[in-house]
Amino acid sequence: MQCLSCEQANAQGSKFCSLCGLPLPPYMPSAPATGTICSACQHLNIAGSFFCYSCGNYFAETGEKPSGNGAKPLEPVETQLASKARVIIPGRPEVLLTGAPTFIERSSFDPTLPQDILMSISRQHILITCDNSTFYVQDFGRDGTGSTNHTKLNDVDIHHKGRQPLKDGDRIELARQSELTLTFKLT
Repeated sequence: MQCLSCEQANAQGSKFCSLCGLPLPPYMPSAPATGTICSACQHLNIAGSFFCYSCGNYFAETGEKPSGNGAKPLEPVETQLASKARVIIPGRPEVLLTGAPTFIERSSFDPTLPQDILMSISRQHILITCDNSTFYVQDFGRDGTGSTNHTKLNDVDIHHKGRQPLKDGDRIELARQSELTLTFKLT
């Protein structure tokens, strides 16, 4: 891992430069690696992980929910490291989308937001998935039944409307709060 600022060689997987202390870019192996890639911090986790070992982000699967009484836990999806799209969150680092299912949730936002605005976001507010190179957004909420305060895609409420395809530049507003408007960008 070479520092982009001072060009110091650092140990593989280091997060900060040992010479200048600046953050290092996320570890990207030269050969494509598989495993569960965290969309929040780009950490490569062991295949089958449910949570990121680096930041604690939860991973999900796009598959259909089983019918019956028991809810099957969502399972992680293995993916390649290449970023295909990103979500711009006001006041936060971009969320890189690699094709793995990704939640945008309360913890994705700045914890210094006013409490009433922060608490209007569901714990798993939206789920972004990719299928055949097309990204989709779903108002997810608890157990996939929809968020408490809804989601708008380009000013249209998508609560209980299933997966909606995303296009470059789409605006996703969470919880009827204009300050919680995200922007979807293809890379």
